[in-house]
Amino acid sequence: MKSMNQIIKQKIAEAMGFIKKLFKNLKMQTANIKNNSDGYRDLNYLKNHLFYDITFYFIVLGPVLFFYGAYLFYEEGKYVVAAIEFSLYFLSVIVLVNRKINIRIKKLFFLLIGYFASVLVLIVAGPMGAGMVCVAVVLVLSGSLLDKNWIMKFIAFNLFAFFVITILLIRGFFDEFAIADYGSRWLIVAITSQVLGIGLLYIIQMIYDGLEKQAQIIARSKENLEASEQQYRYLSYHDHLTGLYNRLFWEEEQKRIDNSEQLPISIIIGDINGVKLMNDAFGHKAGDRIIIETAQIMKNCCREGEIVARTGGDEFSILMLKTPREIALKRMEEIKKAFIIHNRRILNEAFHINVALGSGTKEEPHGDLKETIKKAELYMNQRKLLEQRSSHSAIISSIKATMYEKSHETEEHSERLAALSRMVGEALHLSQIELDNLELLATLHDIGKVGIDDRILAKPGKLTDEEWIEMKKHPEIGYRIAVASPELVSISEYILSHHEHWDGSGYPKGLAGEEIPLLSRIIAVADAYDAMTENRVYQKATNRERALAEIEKNAGSQFDPEIVELFVRIMKETAAIDLHIQIKMK
Repeated sequence: MKSMNQIIKQKIAEAMGFIKKLFKNLKMQTANIKNNSDGYRDLNYLKNHLFYDITFYFIVLGPVLFFYGAYLFYEEGKYVVAAIEFSLYFLSVIVLVNRKINIRIKKLFFLLIGYFASVLVLIVAGPMGAGMVCVAVVLVLSGSLLDKNWIMKFIAFNLFAFFVITILLIRGFFDEFAIADYGSRWLIVAITSQVLGIGLLYIIQMIYDGLEKQAQIIARSKENLEASEQQYRYLSYHDHLTGLYNRLFWEEEQKRIDNSEQLPISIIIGDINGVKLMNDAFGHKAGDRIIIETAQIMKNCCREGEIVARTGGDEFSILMLKTPREIALKRMEEIKKAFIIHNRRILNEAFHINVALGSGTKEEPHGDLKETIKKAELYMNQRKLLEQRSSHSAIISSIKATMYEKSHETEEHSERLAALSRMVGEALHLSQIELDNLELLATLHDIGKVGIDDRILAKPGKLTDEEWIEMKKHPEIGYRIAVASPELVSISEYILSHHEHWDGSGYPKGLAGEEIPLLSRIIAVADAYDAMTENRVYQKATNRERALAEIEKNAGSQFDPEIVELFVRIMKETAAIDLHIQIKMK
């Protein structure tokens, strides 16, 4: 015969084996969470999976345990207890296999049945039945199957049940049952089993909390990864400035749609005239604004299914599937009209959008789509050659008007400067082309001031070091504007050099002597004279004699001494002629 202690140890060992198996299963499900990387769904799945595993074994092995227990109670003459235990199994199976019952109700019912059966074993079998261990196992199961809120409620129910059992046991209500065999050891055994059960439940809950946090991190990481992939995919195929598709998408889309089912395939290519000139004159923000507005207008003109892409710095392409040539030409006219309407709302002609357009259509299956694109580009380039000069001329006129407005120079100043410099040029026997360039330079030598802050240009006092650095950029800005325009490219070097000094102390390149272009040297002297003899924001006008004396003073340092000598002689001769005319008139 086994002693009571041996039987208790055996039951405890069996219970611990069951708990180890439960932890092993928990570990396996943890790996499942890591592999699937879907936290919330798998964490719920974990608890449900454990429940279904346990109920499966309960249904399969239940007859052995319950029927054997019922048989033992029957042998001992405890017919009511035997009938209850026998009935519990069938009731449990009916509830567990019923698909209409919510899984949470099934879990609660299963745990309550298990708890009731464990307490029944505890009361009827006493220490020999290991009912206390069964109660601890049910507590562990509650931690594995229920939500946090229900776990706390189940623990409270369990403590209340043990409190009631203890009171009834003390009052002798269970003296006829085996539970009375615990005697004075009841409190120690009860407290120990409760601590063991709740402690294991707490450990289980800590594992679940860790799993939940890990699952949340994995879920967030997955969401972030998916969001990053979507963002990367978007950035890979879209232009960052306009939001349209980019060149990469355009190239890949050509390969995808180039089949007979999509014929006829039409292409429209558009290129903005004068973007570089805009960038140089008004800065890249102005140029970007033109590009963005162009993209929006072209997109608004397209129908659903037509693909618009920015395929170059100032180039746009439209891909139209199952679109004949006539429709493509009609769409091109719609785009042109849209730009005309847009330009009517813009007062400053410099900011008008002028786009050269060309189209091509692939109609036969054996044709090459790339040849169709080349054909559209050819037509577009032809239009660009025809339109670019007029477009640049309009922009230059607008830039010149803006220059006069910003720099507070007047057309009269330009006319005086042109007349003064022309006298010097004729005295030097310059060619007609050089004289024409000199006149154009006199008009536009300060064109770069359109890119300088108005606050600096209009400042009446002395400029700060930072402001002076900014002001000294205008020859380079003017040079870039001139280079970008066919009409002004011939004077671009002269614009760049008109603030160079004879002794090399000027800017921007620090040229000296005859390294400075002749026309720039002429303009430097004439501009200085006119600036001194006319009222300016920063100084009042001086008389002719003082101005000429100041220029002679700076000959050899700021100005070319030969040009100064020639200019002073011309101005004195002009003054003498003016005086002679005035005397004769009197």
